[in-house]
Amino acid sequence: MKSTPRSTITVQDVARNAGVSVGTVSRVLNGATNIAPENLKKVQVAIEELGYQKNHSAGLLASRRVGSVSRTGNIGMVYTEAGPSWNNHPLVAAYTLGVEQACQEKGFHSLIELSGDDKTMPRCVRERKVDGLLIRCTRADPEFLKTERLDIPVVFVGLNNPAVHFPQVAPDNQGAGWMMADYLWQKGHRRIAFLCTDALHPFFIARLHGYESYLRQRQAFVPGLVTMNVLHRPGDRTRPESVPPNMVSLLDPLLALPTEQRPTAILTANDWMARGLYDALAARGLTVPADMAVAGFDNMEPLCEAMIPPLTSFDLDFTAVARAAAMELFDMITVPSARRDPAVHLVRGRLVERASVR
Repeated sequence: MKSTPRSTITVQDVARNAGVSVGTVSRVLNGATNIAPENLKKVQVAIEELGYQKNHSAGLLASRRVGSVSRTGNIGMVYTEAGPSWNNHPLVAAYTLGVEQACQEKGFHSLIELSGDDKTMPRCVRERKVDGLLIRCTRADPEFLKTERLDIPVVFVGLNNPAVHFPQVAPDNQGAGWMMADYLWQKGHRRIAFLCTDALHPFFIARLHGYESYLRQRQAFVPGLVTMNVLHRPGDRTRPESVPPNMVSLLDPLLALPTEQRPTAILTANDWMARGLYDALAARGLTVPADMAVAGFDNMEPLCEAMIPPLTSFDLDFTAVARAAAMELFDMITVPSARRDPAVHLVRGRLVERASVR
């Protein structure tokens, strides 16, 4: 038989060589099990003889048809708000660990993309390398979902937005704000401030709401002890900040209050802001916790442990969030009907007490 150039070998060529139908070859390529052993052997021999290579994109399209048992064995995770420079950040490491834990349990592999781009379809999806997609974002669903329709299940990681019609798994930020306020209250603090340099971030807004709800219940909420600013941040927002925010402009109005109205404790919306607050307090000749108790959120351990004194923080357990999202995605991959539920699943964290509060 005259050999055909390998790049032009088709399913029809394999079928002709094996003496079977094109449908039989297609079923073999897609992993079907209802094939006579002799026909399976014929197709396998023909594939080897001709050097046929399955068209990867076409195969993956077939694998996603309802009832198909053939899959890539991969899930994707794209960070639409974080570029490649976030790769070694503790936050990304925590999310990635959760995905890897779930993949190991379920026998999948993960493809991680830090694109910092919500307009372009992730490469792993464009190249049809994944059976499902995790989207790590906090502010809004990405633009590419509004312009293109995905034929794979999607779960959002970190998003808690009732307008989004996809399943979402997020940390319980409002619960964290409540529990941190309660912790400080139980420590004896009655004037508790809340400072934030990013008033538009949904995580921080939710933490504020939890803090405010708790203090209102105690009839102790004081609006003047809350500052939610939008400080200017130069440069690319898809890169992590290298210098803590300057918190002096947020601290000084609190220190200008009459002594009996000043806070005795300050909650910052995350640990990075607490790091900046430490600097601001030092610049004003104040020490933590003797002059001011300070606590944060996220429990970024390398940062919290390095601060002097080590920072009390609320651990939102981003690893558990990502793991729960991946497990939900696996359910949607194996049971397609599960894709229709757009519910939000909140994961509760825990308080990590260190030396910054007394």
